[in-house]
Amino acid sequence: MHHAFTIRALLKQLPVRIETAVAYGDRLLLGTATGALLVYQVSEADRDRVPTLTLVETKKSFARKAVEQLGVIKEAGVLVCLADGMVTLYDLHTLANATPLTNTRGAHIIALHTGVDHIDGIPTLVSKLATYGKRKVVVLEWRDAEFYKSFEFSAAEKIVAMQFSAPGLLVLSTAREFLTLQLPRGQWDDLFPADTASLRTVAGGMAVGHSVDAAGSSDTAPGPQTSAPSGGMWGSWALSLSGSSADVQTTIARMPSDKLLLCHKDTGVFINSAGKLCRNEYSEPMVFSRAPIGITYTSSYAVAISHDSTPPTQPPSSSGSTGNSNPPAPRFNVEVRNIGTQALVQTLHLSEEEPSRIINGAGGKQVWAFGPHTVWRLMPMPIQQQVEDVLDAEQYDEAISLVAQSDNILEAEKEELTKKIRWLRARWLFREQAKYEDALNEFTELGATPTEAIALCPERIAGELAEEAADVESIAEENDTANKSEPQIPRTKSTAEPAAWKDALYAVMRYLTEHRRWIQQATRDGKRELEYAVRVLDDDDDDDNNENGGSRLSSDSARGSRQTSPDDDDSLPHVRLKRLAFSLEQMDIPIPAMAQVVDTTLLKVYLECSPGLLGPLLRVKNYCDVEQSEGLLLEHKRYLELVDLYHGKGLYRNALQLLQKQGMASDSGSLHGTYATVRYLVRLPADQFELILEYVRWPLQSGISRMQDRSVHDSPSSNEDDEDWPAPTTVVTMVFADDRPAAEAFPRPQVASFLRQTSPELVVLYLNYVFETWHDETSILHDEMVTAYLDMLGNADPQDADAEVNTRQQLQNFLKSSLHYSPERALARLPDDRLFTERALVLSKLGRHEHALSLLVFSVASLALAEQYCVENLAQRPDVFVLLLKLLVSTPPADVIDSEAQDIRMGRLEFPGVKASTAKQVEHVRTKIHRQFVGHLLSTHPQSIPVAEALPLLPTDMDFSHDMFVYLRSQLCTLDQDMRTENVVRSLTAAEDLQARRQLKHLQTNYVVVSETRTCPHCLKRIGSGTAFAIIPSEGKGHVVVHYSCWQRSKSASSTTNGYGASNSPRSAASTPSSEILAADDHAAPRVVIKWA
Repeated sequence: MHHAFTIRALLKQLPVRIETAVAYGDRLLLGTATGALLVYQVSEADRDRVPTLTLVETKKSFARKAVEQLGVIKEAGVLVCLADGMVTLYDLHTLANATPLTNTRGAHIIALHTGVDHIDGIPTLVSKLATYGKRKVVVLEWRDAEFYKSFEFSAAEKIVAMQFSAPGLLVLSTAREFLTLQLPRGQWDDLFPADTASLRTVAGGMAVGHSVDAAGSSDTAPGPQTSAPSGGMWGSWALSLSGSSADVQTTIARMPSDKLLLCHKDTGVFINSAGKLCRNEYSEPMVFSRAPIGITYTSSYAVAISHDSTPPTQPPSSSGSTGNSNPPAPRFNVEVRNIGTQALVQTLHLSEEEPSRIINGAGGKQVWAFGPHTVWRLMPMPIQQQVEDVLDAEQYDEAISLVAQSDNILEAEKEELTKKIRWLRARWLFREQAKYEDALNEFTELGATPTEAIALCPERIAGELAEEAADVESIAEENDTANKSEPQIPRTKSTAEPAAWKDALYAVMRYLTEHRRWIQQATRDGKRELEYAVRVLDDDDDDDNNENGGSRLSSDSARGSRQTSPDDDDSLPHVRLKRLAFSLEQMDIPIPAMAQVVDTTLLKVYLECSPGLLGPLLRVKNYCDVEQSEGLLLEHKRYLELVDLYHGKGLYRNALQLLQKQGMASDSGSLHGTYATVRYLVRLPADQFELILEYVRWPLQSGISRMQDRSVHDSPSSNEDDEDWPAPTTVVTMVFADDRPAAEAFPRPQVASFLRQTSPELVVLYLNYVFETWHDETSILHDEMVTAYLDMLGNADPQDADAEVNTRQQLQNFLKSSLHYSPERALARLPDDRLFTERALVLSKLGRHEHALSLLVFSVASLALAEQYCVENLAQRPDVFVLLLKLLVSTPPADVIDSEAQDIRMGRLEFPGVKASTAKQVEHVRTKIHRQFVGHLLSTHPQSIPVAEALPLLPTDMDFSHDMFVYLRSQLCTLDQDMRTENVVRSLTAAEDLQARRQLKHLQTNYVVVSETRTCPHCLKRIGSGTAFAIIPSEGKGHVVVHYSCWQRSKSASSTTNGYGASNSPRSAASTPSSEILAADDHAAPRVVIKWA
């Protein structure tokens, strides 16, 4: 724990009892037990003074009885006061103009909320006030600072606490459970029971006690702590059932980010603005040391006040101070917890008196606590001191949220020496103490180049950067010669066994990973160089420099001798060190040079310590040296990681060649087969389209070959995937028919042409996805789809009738639904001796409906299809049913009759219930069937077959059936209805014309002539053009015309003047060049036409 707040009593021993308070802006309002209201001005603290409260106003008779609760609706300028069981609204600025809300009588709880709500799609500032009393909830609503409406809702149980979580959701608590009330619908919903066991269960945490605390005891005045019973869930449940209802304390407190804390006794859970539990953010409930009586928040802390009304039964802890074993009165405290970690941060004990309420103000920046006669202010400690306290207490989780605001600056005169000592200490920790993490953290804080840490690693990791053992020993001998009297400490050499370096390599791995993130961030920030503290050796051979006790080498001689690549440009610093014979200089090193060393070394460390991390390193942008990395990965047979390396460097062909080679090998493990190649093709960008087509042939051809082999051996799963050899349909779905941007950018005609070379089924699969997902309307692709279906029918197995029927159905659906294929091209590709239904659909697109119907009636011999065709094309061709009628009543073609007679004789065709073998008999039967279907059409679609066109077509010898009767009756009813409608419209038009003539005649008899010589009877001046005037009705004088200004003056001078006065309502008009102006007043006086003479 650390000191987050200090508490200061700003008001003590007030002569009145404080019942409630509210803070807003720089004002603090206190409601007292006598009904008075105290208004204080808050003066914030600065360097020279502490915060103070200045009494600016006292409202002694503010309420008749004790002020129970106060609230502020700042947006509406309203102060809400609950007193004497009723809510009263006051003007916030004057504290006057009391408006009692009589429908809130008996209220004892209020809740306020202000937020933005979208009403009819318009963002609106909504403020709401909720009150509870006499088993009802009253909600008042303001919209954009204007009162809107009030609502009342009945409550089945007594409400003990409530709070808004959103403008449309009110969270309430009874003695048994938490509820929500949806506004304004008034729907009640249960959340969960209001007991400790239930809260811990719904929050997902079954732990008992205060395990989330950073420390178990108070930092100010320790004493007995009230903790959860050791019986776990059942113990808490038993206590909640056995305790009296008067002891149950339920609190609903607002928290940051529109969250609410629902607390029962010492346990609370968080819910969001929608009334849902925040399980993802808080895995366990927040457990306070004691049951709070009030909770508020500020910054990242939840602040609660509580007290223990019973004397302690357990002796104080060993860390507690003596003298508190028998407190004379219940002890009170303020408990501060971190909202994010729920850890106990601080406990402050109040010594003046018992606190009864805690609130916040200024948007959570102020925290106030109140007792009956005392006002406390919780002052936050400086962030620097909080960070220091957290670090001193070794609470590093708590320090993470505060360390960003700390600023530790060393004294300038000690900076250089401190850096050099820390530099040597880091090397000593790594080499001799095996405290690798501490050493590398020291290097990081000093801003050292990563080569300093890499050079300390074995040669198989450091390469040419490794320090030779002889150099280390020589440095040690020189140091021993200078300090012979000091005891010698055995040193660990770089030639240690590999097992001894395991922990060191893990530490280096973490260090390089963090440094790599730093380099990536600098790259994103647009930096080209990074500044490092570089160790530069002193030149003892320079006489001029020897006078000053050694000098710094030039930057050129201080840089490393290792040449990595042309991009490095020999800017890496040398890593050799001679104790204190060096200086630290800030140098700018190019990012690519340092990143190549870091990434290549990290790859070596991963290969030795954690090969599973090679993939995450190589699958993102990296600076690994391709030549070194390729050799190492091939040596360790890490082919998947090598593919990722090739991909990151843009060597796509190299990766595909490796995948194809390993896919054909039988001992390649997970790379065996074509699945790895297909999965890699999915990763390629759209500009590698030609390369994708080149290497996707192998998976497609392999899949078709395996399917053919299965069909030869009668395998039941000939179209299913193997684990490593996906079917062609799967390949097309993954590579081309996918929702990734690269697949959408592929040239689709080229993809369709490529797939047609393999199989038309693949073309259909791909184009279906293109049309359904990307809604492509290209005519070429739609024509390609028709060709693919026809190819599938041409290649179909004659013995597989179901497949042919399915394909034809798909083709027919496409010909109906598609609007973008070329009917001419489709008609040319259809065969002449079959697929008549498909041909009819194409002919419908060309508008050749008669030809299409002829095919359906005579070639397909399906009258149902012909009727369906007419229904579907009725909007395009209104007389399509008449065309069908003509075909049905006409004599069937002789070739059709002969063909059907032959089919009957061969047994391929049979008319149900009729025996016909000769052409004449077949013609007779066909004519009978057609005439029956004519009656069906007339009775089913009478509105689509005009009687004037249908009757002349019917044969004279056709029977007058019931269908004919239905058709004629429908036509006659339609004609009668049309005649009646026409008569009604004619009558209404005549009445409207007569009414207009009467109105015109009336208007023409009532007018006023304004001539050039007409004067105003009030001022006796001429009413000229461009003058505003008024027409005043006058008894016995008709209408009087006066200047509008004269009429206004006369109206203000007396009630009546010269027969017209203020009581009369004038008709005003402006003198305009128009020949006629119509003016009228708002009363029932006749309209007046103004004529200019």
